Amino acid sequence: MEQPRTETAMMIRAFSGLTVALLAGAASAATVFTGDTIQGSPVISQLDVADLAPGKVHRFMFRSAETSIGQYWYVPVMVAKGAKPGKRVLLVAGVHGDELNPIAAVQQTMTSLDPARMSGTVIGIMGASTPGLQGITRTWMINDLGGAQINPNRTWPGLEEGNTVERHSWLITNKLIKGNVDGAVDHHTGGTGTDFAKFIFVYANSPEAVALAKLFPTDQIMLDPGYPGTMEYSLVMAGIPAMTTELGGARGFVPDLVKMGADGNSNVLVHYGIIDAPMRRTATDTGAFIGDDLESVKAVTGGYATVLVELNEAVTKGQKIAVQRNSFGDVVQEYLAPADGRVAIIGTDSATERGGTIVTLLVKRDSCDNGACDYGGIEP
Repeated sequence: MEQPRTETAMMIRAFSGLTVALLAGAASAATVFTGDTIQGSPVISQLDVADLAPGKVHRFMFRSAETSIGQYWYVPVMVAKGAKPGKRVLLVAGVHGDELNPIAAVQQTMTSLDPARMSGTVIGIMGASTPGLQGITRTWMINDLGGAQINPNRTWPGLEEGNTVERHSWLITNKLIKGNVDGAVDHHTGGTGTDFAKFIFVYANSPEAVALAKLFPTDQIMLDPGYPGTMEYSLVMAGIPAMTTELGGARGFVPDLVKMGADGNSNVLVHYGIIDAPMRRTATDTGAFIGDDLESVKAVTGGYATVLVELNEAVTKGQKIAVQRNSFGDVVQEYLAPADGRVAIIGTDSATERGGTIVTLLVKRDSCDNGACDYGGIEP
């Protein structure tokens, strides 16, 4: 889930105000049951965890936006409500439908919990983009002018009267998250055609969010400037500490990467006092590299690319990182590292068109060494 570049300050301020207005305060109404059931789970159109019986795991199907044929999309939700009150943590997977390691990580966490011994609540969303997951695709196609592809992680906190995806995000924001969450983890992977290192995006100016990021056994952490439209940023702007994991590549379950997500989830729950358990490995144990920007090397021509570096490898400016050949095997382009940094993303489609991702580096700008970067009191 490579993030977009920074938006203008005006856009960020406008977005921030909208998000805070949407999420601030307690939930406005009780849990609403539609009266339907799907695969034995009751359907809800609104959640208030205060309504739920303590010491139990509750399973729901959350009714989202309407489909093009007048039915509904549904999202599976588990709520583990502890026997004692405490913090409330949200774990999200499947905002992008081709990113599957997160599904397994959230499933493992939710099924491991014993609410009778918990102090607080854990909400698990195991598939936030139903049509994306059905098609194993990053985007959500809406039936507009023959089909428009929408990136679901550019639509948060959503619009009540927006298109299907914007309304879907608005409903989850206002009817599922609002008033129910004190901290959140949004799990992702690289999109199809790329592979990601063990990586975390976290808003640099949220000290609590940065603290959560460092609880994961990751290899790299990017202290980011905030990306309007992402779930992470919409939550942070509402005063809810949140961060985004990148658990490797798309379209499959990789045990080591699933474990990173599950271990970090457990550490977050320990951090908030929801469960009583030993801390698992953290970013301190993995010696995570912390940077503040991404440098992407894109193909400048078509051809077959051979990447010469590995994920998380340290590279230096000017180092040869890839070559590209034509159909006869002639080298048509060589690619050099644009800066010192760590390899964060590698393109996995060897047949690469102009503009395709070859390699993306996580870098730490020299200006930050001089104290120019503001990390909200957190030292990188």
